[in-house]
Amino acid sequence: MRRRQVLTLLSVFAAYSAATLAQSKSIPKVGIVGSLNQRAIDEFKGGLRDFGLIDGDTVIVVGNPARAASPEAVSKTVSDFISQGINVIFASGAVAGKAAKNATSTIPIVCLTGDLVKAGLVESLASPGGNVTGISILTAEASAKRLELLIQIVPTLERAAVFYNLDDPTASLSVEPTKAAAAKMQVRLQVIGVHGQSDFPSAIAAAVNANVQAIALTSNPLFDIAGQQIAELALQNKLATVSFADSFPEAGGLLSYGPSIFAEYHHAAHFAARILRGAKPADLPVEQPTKYRLGINLKTARALNLKVPEMLLASADTVIE
Repeated sequence: MRRRQVLTLLSVFAAYSAATLAQSKSIPKVGIVGSLNQRAIDEFKGGLRDFGLIDGDTVIVVGNPARAASPEAVSKTVSDFISQGINVIFASGAVAGKAAKNATSTIPIVCLTGDLVKAGLVESLASPGGNVTGISILTAEASAKRLELLIQIVPTLERAAVFYNLDDPTASLSVEPTKAAAAKMQVRLQVIGVHGQSDFPSAIAAAVNANVQAIALTSNPLFDIAGQQIAELALQNKLATVSFADSFPEAGGLLSYGPSIFAEYHHAAHFAARILRGAKPADLPVEQPTKYRLGINLKTARALNLKVPEMLLASADTVIE
């Protein structure tokens, strides 16, 4: 009798295990790769929840925050995703986007970067083609505006440095407009490249040696996730700073002008959700931010002995006191 009960229990357990395994296999997986922090990942997961996709329940999100992912690390992560049978890849930045596209032509890819078209990731905004779509934040086009705003706070600006990511194949999309704006505004520009966060102390030292008064950060997720480190180093050396990321003033930076970065991470998840429900990347037009935000940190301005014009303050979306 006991043996029969044991066999019955085993058969029930086996059936339950098989059903559980089948259910787990049916849960879609989204792989996250690139340079991004935990807040960005949380925003992405929040975007998935908008579509009823709950991490660990109705979707599995794979990937840890890589605060400054190297090209080698990105390529390895993408390879791991492919071997794991990931259903959708979310790539933060052009480095991750190009690594993913080069590795697979079948797995759908959602990319958030400066310009998907000029990065060679999609054919056009309206008709992406292939297996990539996403959001072009196009912050490079605001380079002149950022420099103009900086000059309003630092009217004596004659020399400035521009930081760019040496590993980013699309860095020129931000560097060249900044150069053009600087020439027009008669500001001498020192172009300084970095590979990762460990390079920032030497990059700041190079800027100081070049007698610059300010630092402009190009559009790259590296400069978003390392915002606090850059802001602190710059302030220690009495340098004004401007970034594309609206999170920068919150981290201690002087000024920002660009889209709401974390809102874009949230919205990028909507592409992934639609793809998981049957949409094809080629049929989902690339989107662009509809609003740019101006952020100012008054505490940082005071520490630098800078006066922020009242009209500029009045037009700011965020003011850190």
